[in-house]
Amino acid sequence: MGVSTWRVSVHRSRRCSSISTDSDGGFSDGGRSSKDGSMGKNSRERREARRRSHGSAPRHTAPEAGSVTLAELNDLISMAARYAAAAPRAAGPRIQLLNELAAAAESPQLNPASLVAGEVLSRISRAWEYGWQPQELVHALRRHTSAAAAAWFSRAVLVDARRSDAMQQAPDTWRTQLGLLAARHDGSATLLSPDGDASHAEWETALVALDFIRDLPRSQLLVPPPSQWGRVRRQASMHTNEGHAKTIVRVRALLAKAESTEFAPEAEALTAKAQDIMTRHAIDEALLHDDAGDPVDVQGIRVLIDHPYALEKARLLDVVARANRTRAVWNDFASSMTLLGVPTDLEQVEMLFTSALVQATRAMTQAGQEARPSAGERSSGFRKAFLSAYATRIGERLAASNAEATSAYGTDLVPVFQRQAEAIDDEFDRLFPHVTSGSRRATFDARGWDAGMRAADAAVLPAGSIEG
Repeated sequence: MGVSTWRVSVHRSRRCSSISTDSDGGFSDGGRSSKDGSMGKNSRERREARRRSHGSAPRHTAPEAGSVTLAELNDLISMAARYAAAAPRAAGPRIQLLNELAAAAESPQLNPASLVAGEVLSRISRAWEYGWQPQELVHALRRHTSAAAAAWFSRAVLVDARRSDAMQQAPDTWRTQLGLLAARHDGSATLLSPDGDASHAEWETALVALDFIRDLPRSQLLVPPPSQWGRVRRQASMHTNEGHAKTIVRVRALLAKAESTEFAPEAEALTAKAQDIMTRHAIDEALLHDDAGDPVDVQGIRVLIDHPYALEKARLLDVVARANRTRAVWNDFASSMTLLGVPTDLEQVEMLFTSALVQATRAMTQAGQEARPSAGERSSGFRKAFLSAYATRIGERLAASNAEATSAYGTDLVPVFQRQAEAIDDEFDRLFPHVTSGSRRATFDARGWDAGMRAADAAVLPAGSIEG
């Protein structure tokens, strides 16, 4: 698909281990098991007879307080996390045992609920040092697990934020992400009841989250992590001057009206005006900083891409980024796109991508509603082809408008954008030394491709984008 991709290697061997249950509720991990039902029954009867003769406790009764070691608890937690992630229906007995052990625990150090919550919080803190940020970490977990696990994990992120005083110490982008999470989830300090009364669902979501974050790969540091908040100046917003803030307010208002109107001429006029304002502002800032001899300020942001059709949406973002002098890298594990560029261009890419995606989604939905039910226009193949064609055509239109805008401003822009490109390339190579780039072969639905091309031709694009 022509998109740069950051490949991560995630070790998942634990999740691939065979997990089975015997008929009386016991657990095995890929070891030998008898295929003879009668032999299994005889063995169970002998085990029960031994228990009765020795007065042993039933299999899933919690040991007495103090009789379990920390190593045994950690082994049990690891096994329960594996079951919760790979075979949730069979996780019940393990979770019940963990709850019973929590109720019998005499100290937090030997309480499985406290150990699980504590390890999750510890690994969250470590994830920040490896380049992850709050929203993208929750987004990745939601992508690979479930909405319930992501909701529980969001609460854990908010608990960690209170411990690190993030709302006072963190960079602006970090605090914005925490604010969005807090608006959707409560920040209860108790993640898992230590009294043995946590529900099966609460245990399962906590264990699934633990299993996920134990195998978390590294990301790239785009903003200072918590360990640097006290030693470096808080990263400023992309822009702090009043003139820029007013420009952004105007642009966002115009784009919002363009996306909501049903009249194409009105939408075209509104969006063209918004892009004209943003493009002139970007050029003025670039020339101003160059005249002042300021170093090129290269920053990075991540755009989270929702499923379905994430790769097709990523391609749309990629063509918008290329047209606005930013470099983009797709991370399939995190389902996100990292963008590198100067602040004004990054902001422009985000706004243009959002507007183009809204229009593409609306056009795709309308194409499906207007088509005959048997025509296949609501199929996955049709929609993937639609979005791919839409992105291809949008890229062609942006390239044409870029050439026109560049020629209108003359040759003064050439050395300015050349210096920007070199600075962006240097940062790109530093963050992504092993990135790959290539095209994805696919067989597209012809009707979807044709419909996507027509929709892109009719789309309202901000005019006057420029090419570096």
